[in-house]
Amino acid sequence: MPKNEKAKFLIGITMGDPCGIGPEIILKSLNASPIKKLAHYVVIGNQRVFDLTARELDLPVSYQMVTHLPDKDTKYPVSLLSIGDIDRGLMKRKIPTAEGGDLSVQCVIRGINLAMSGHIDALVTAPICKEAVHLGGYGYPGHTEMLQIFSGAKRVVMLMVGGKLRVAFATTHVAIKDVPQAITVENILETITITDNHLKQYFDIKKPRIAVCGLNPHAGEEGIFGDEERKVIIPAVEKAKGKGIECDGPVSADTIYHKAVKGAYDVVVAIYHDQGAIPLKFHAFETGVNITLGIPFVRTSPDHGTAYDIAGKGIANPHSMMEAIKTAVRMARCL
Repeated sequence: MPKNEKAKFLIGITMGDPCGIGPEIILKSLNASPIKKLAHYVVIGNQRVFDLTARELDLPVSYQMVTHLPDKDTKYPVSLLSIGDIDRGLMKRKIPTAEGGDLSVQCVIRGINLAMSGHIDALVTAPICKEAVHLGGYGYPGHTEMLQIFSGAKRVVMLMVGGKLRVAFATTHVAIKDVPQAITVENILETITITDNHLKQYFDIKKPRIAVCGLNPHAGEEGIFGDEERKVIIPAVEKAKGKGIECDGPVSADTIYHKAVKGAYDVVVAIYHDQGAIPLKFHAFETGVNITLGIPFVRTSPDHGTAYDIAGKGIANPHSMMEAIKTAVRMARCL
């Protein structure tokens, strides 16, 4: 892999759901001059989907069709590794479909394999639809879980970055009713530790300041609203401090993000999905990036969904995808 600023990385980009905005925001991003200059790219998706999207939305991108990746010394500016097939009429429906879910999973798995084998320097994934994935016969809750399974990572952490916020998640796609049983001292400590290590590695923060949310209102109010803080979160924070990590918590979720935006913390550890995703997306919806920590390669993604309601209209905002690509390149330089 290239290690310096001048060498161009090869970034893999998976198509996402073919019925969503993934193909559109990929083409828009690859048409943007700053993205063109930044790296070389291999798009992992279906040729028919990209040809149709480019033609209908007037988003021409010149790419080299490949059946396998060439040697890194002969990289093309943009290549397309075509995966699977999908009916044109089905693609135009702009709804979750079994075929679309199956194709999107095939692309992700191929992308993971290319990253694991070192054929690409980083992986950027366009949005998939969990309903479509399930219709396609897969039980994966999302990208994060697929990345963990196919990379063989023992533990992964979802990190969302945007604006002045960084948010790591102790749990990801878990029903609210199951969150109290899903958190343990060990997994919160692992979340803190992985986040601390990777902020040092990828973000050049020598001593990350980490704040951990409470689960309950007002961080439990000394046990009045619940005892998860006392039994789980406080012991995890104390163990993290014992490892030399600068860690504070539990901090009430209704104040922690204000403090983080003001510069008191480098990252917030949210206990469950919406506790972290809502403030991050409110703060930086159009530029947020989803990063997977704990896997042996760089993976980023736009911080939004498939947006079926605007797919095919040419109005999808590519800024989050562009930020995901830029972040992937910055992180790849740290490996």
